[in-house]
Amino acid sequence: MMSSLKTTLFLPLLLVHCGVHAQIYMCKDADGRTITSDRPIPECADRAVRELDKSGRTRRDIPPPMSAEEKRRLQQEQEKRKAEEAAADEQRRSDRLLRARYKSEADIEEARKRALEQVGDRIKRDKAALAAAEKQQQQAQAEADALKKKNATVPAVLQHRIDDASQTVDASRKALEGHEADEAEVNAKHDALLKRYRELTTAAK
Repeated sequence: MMSSLKTTLFLPLLLVHCGVHAQIYMCKDADGRTITSDRPIPECADRAVRELDKSGRTRRDIPPPMSAEEKRRLQQEQEKRKAEEAAADEQRRSDRLLRARYKSEADIEEARKRALEQVGDRIKRDKAALAAAEKQQQQAQAEADALKKKNATVPAVLQHRIDDASQTVDASRKALEGHEADEAEVNAKHDALLKRYRELTTAAK
């Protein structure tokens, strides 16, 4: 009570004394005592500060400095906003390119067809290569099996043929799987383009 009374009595005197100054600072220290000064208060560097004008009216309340955790959360929020703004900018750019490149849904379907034809040619070559490799593998293995039935030793050259054919089969299968994945990706890409094109077209009406 005495501290508050002293502050009430002291503040008008300070305002008169500091009439040439544009502002007054007021805060509470760690012991709860109110400190008033005509300049920033070192004891309240980590505390909330109230700034008054020379008439004693509050100009602004200055919050205490943020803690490390508060700074971390603020940084995360700022980074999230930046990422969202960047994503929105990229979406607008992508939409402009989409509308510029395709004038109708038929254009998108035609682009899909061309892309699928290219991938389809690769898949045909992969299947042919796989079939040839499997045939060579089967022939070499059949020769080896025939020798084993006769209790004969499989020649090193024949074993090399089997190993090479097996490697070629594995490589051909991986290539085929990759191009089949490309085919699915082409369809997914053009499905997304078609969906977005319809959304933009509907929004423009």
